[in-house]
Amino acid sequence: MAAVAALSVRRLHPRTRIILVTDDSTAHVIDRCSHALRNIVNEIVVQPTGTHDPGVSSRYLRTILRQLIKGDYLYLDSDVVAVRPLDRGWPKRADLAMARDRNRRGITPLALPGIEKLRAKLAWEFRMDRYLNAGVMFVRDTPAVHAFYTEWHRRWNQTLSLGMWQDQFSLNSASTTGIATIAILPNRDNWVTHSAAMLRGRARIFHFFANTHGDEIPDNTLLGHLIGRFQRDGALDEVTIACAARDNFPWMNNVRLKHLLASGLYLRAAGLIAPRIIRRICRKFSRYGHTTNFRGRD
Repeated sequence: MAAVAALSVRRLHPRTRIILVTDDSTAHVIDRCSHALRNIVNEIVVQPTGTHDPGVSSRYLRTILRQLIKGDYLYLDSDVVAVRPLDRGWPKRADLAMARDRNRRGITPLALPGIEKLRAKLAWEFRMDRYLNAGVMFVRDTPAVHAFYTEWHRRWNQTLSLGMWQDQFSLNSASTTGIATIAILPNRDNWVTHSAAMLRGRARIFHFFANTHGDEIPDNTLLGHLIGRFQRDGALDEVTIACAARDNFPWMNNVRLKHLLASGLYLRAAGLIAPRIIRRICRKFSRYGHTTNFRGRD
């Protein structure tokens, strides 16, 4: 999955510098298996995390990332596919830039129980008008950002002590402190594929939220298809990515109505729903037609 994400960036920017940050256990596996990632990325930064839990380890790394990398950078989760150029269009004045979680305004329902727990336990503050996603972040190399990451990591350790390994609670709480200025990215820069929100514009980065799928990404998604092709051929299916970018659509087959509507493919949505409506009408008439009598005048 990480290889596909990196190759999707390399396809758009052949000379860009791609850095993989990982824990020592994963780095050992990459070396032992001579994984293709070694030749795809420019550099691998290895940082011990003190745990073998993948979820905890990844959040540990994400909350200290600013201290590991020099210069401005664009951070991408490994479950993304970049489909349009990434070298322009980022906020110039803000210290950080992130999109809304699941492309929705306000706090998402899934996050509310955790937020209420942290309000009660730690008296943390949250903004009710937004909830930010950490999967795509444009990060400046400023003192304010370094201070923000220090606070983010400190708060994440607090949530971890409460049995909450996720890092977006601490991210969103730290965002209320005013330590760093934060710009809100448009949905196109972090297009959450399973979101039912009506999205506008052309996607630049498709985000597939791998943790919602379990151990295997479905092959009816663009990411699942690309992973399958990479495992089989060792190459990126650039033709399919180009089609996904053209159609603004990260799905392969077994498409649901909400996916079509969210991507703005209204004609295809109409074509999908029209047969259903016709079938319902036919069933209704077949059910009641034989009991209806019409009497003419004498």
